[in-house]
Amino acid sequence: TAETLPRRLIVSRMLSNGEYISQTNYSTGHWTINYVLLRGFGWLDALLHGDIAVRRGLQKLLASPNKMSEKQVQQWLEQFSPWRALVAVHLWAFGSASNSISLAIT
Repeated sequence: TAETLPRRLIVSRMLSNGEYISQTNYSTGHWTINYVLLRGFGWLDALLHGDIAVRRGLQKLLASPNKMSEKQVQQWLEQFSPWRALVAVHLWAFGSASNSISLAIT
């Protein structure tokens, strides 16, 4: 029989090894690790603040004329911990919605 690790331990190990992984494997960085944790393990506090669609969605939501930096998005998402990934998914959808739909919401 195969032993399974508790989900919290897997998340913790992946996050703590993220810096090592991103330095040794060019194609695997923090966004990829967090996305795998979200989709594969259902970790709802994944950090997706660097995602361009999330950044555009927040810019649109706040009606900001300026592009949002990763740091700005990260700081804004802090208020939603431990559900930041859920908010990021909504920002993805909001950012890709047509203008007529987003205007109806606001």
